[in-house]
Amino acid sequence: MPSSFQRLTRSLRFQLAFWNAGVLVVLVACLLVVLYLGMRFLLQRELEEVLLEDCRELEQLVASNPDPVELRKELARKATSHQSQNWFAQVWISGKLLADGGGVPLGAPLGPEDLMDGPQEFLGFRVAQKTAANLRVRVGSNLDFLADDLARIQRLLLGGGFVVAVISPLVGWLLAARAIGPVAGMLETARGLDATSLDKRLPVRGIGDELDRLAVTINQMLDRLGAYTSSQRDFVANAAHELRSPLAATRALLEVTLNKDRPVEEYRELMQDLLEQVESLAGLVNSLLLLAEGDAGRLHRPGATARLDQVVERAVEMFAPVADQKGVKLGLHPCGQVTVNGEPGRLRQVLSNLLDNALKFTPPGGSVECSLRVDDPAQPAWAILEVSDTGPGVPEESLERVFDRFNRTDPAHQPMRPKGGSGLGLSICRAIVRAVGGSIRMENRPTGGARLVVKLRCA
Repeated sequence: MPSSFQRLTRSLRFQLAFWNAGVLVVLVACLLVVLYLGMRFLLQRELEEVLLEDCRELEQLVASNPDPVELRKELARKATSHQSQNWFAQVWISGKLLADGGGVPLGAPLGPEDLMDGPQEFLGFRVAQKTAANLRVRVGSNLDFLADDLARIQRLLLGGGFVVAVISPLVGWLLAARAIGPVAGMLETARGLDATSLDKRLPVRGIGDELDRLAVTINQMLDRLGAYTSSQRDFVANAAHELRSPLAATRALLEVTLNKDRPVEEYRELMQDLLEQVESLAGLVNSLLLLAEGDAGRLHRPGATARLDQVVERAVEMFAPVADQKGVKLGLHPCGQVTVNGEPGRLRQVLSNLLDNALKFTPPGGSVECSLRVDDPAQPAWAILEVSDTGPGVPEESLERVFDRFNRTDPAHQPMRPKGGSGLGLSICRAIVRAVGGSIRMENRPTGGARLVVKLRCA
């Protein structure tokens, strides 16, 4: 089990504070180094400009008054005014030293040819030399004062860096707490979620940031889970209700059978009624098992294909006697060869349910039309199957619910609705069609009646 320190270091707040502070300290350190190097460069450059300016000033002074005595006095005065910098100067004319002054570096060869023109460093001095015709001027300054200035700047920058290094983790810790504050509320709400309290939702602050989008996404997922759980709860309750009727009837028949001795014919009738109840119960159980397979994603075998035109023709042939018996005209508008994704047996079950549903809701004298076509004859991508009837249709507010499990539209709006039926036929059709990547919908025809439209992807 992780210790308290391990839990702390693994927390999002610690990681945000640590990485933010670490990145900030590194960036500030790089900035301070660049700042220090830039200031050192600027100070050195400024010193060089001053020394070159002194060289030009001495050139003008020699040109206006070449007297060595006066020149030495001027150099001595200037060296006194720059004593803290240990300033010195030398002037040559035709290779001979005319005058010098200040703190010339001792023990160093400082002849006219010893240094090159321009700024340069020599024995701890920054020296600038300038030559014009037979005149050569050299001015230098000790670098100790510059080193002192840089040392003061370095201490100031190090102090600022230390303050940033100390404060940034604390500020990062506080900012991280503010940033992940909504996460604590999400965690608290999530801890209280269970199968009986899926109506709770994570708080949304309305800012529109990533945490808000995360909360909205999780809330949408909870909506789907809540709807699925509710539908499963209703499904179980409806299944139990549907199973209760045939089981109660079966039990009643068995009790009647065992109540007293009866003639063989009477036993035969009771057994026949019992067999009908068992068959009804078996059909309901098989439908429930098929829907359970659909929920588990096992209704389609990958790679399976079927000739949908043949499936449609055989289904219409099978229901033709039923239509004749009811006095309903059953028509077929065939299409050429159409191969779709799906197993023939499953698609046959879809056609059987659709035709059975259409015939049940169509009154005598009406008609049921079955048609098959493709979206693009040149390069078909979808096969479109339509089953239309001339029944009373479906209320507009119920069109989206006709595929719900155990759905029964209000009988007041369905005067021709037959009695019986489990309400699973269209649910099974939707499960099979969706399993093969297709879609199914119901719509009302403008001329009356309903139309079921199935789209299946061509193989």
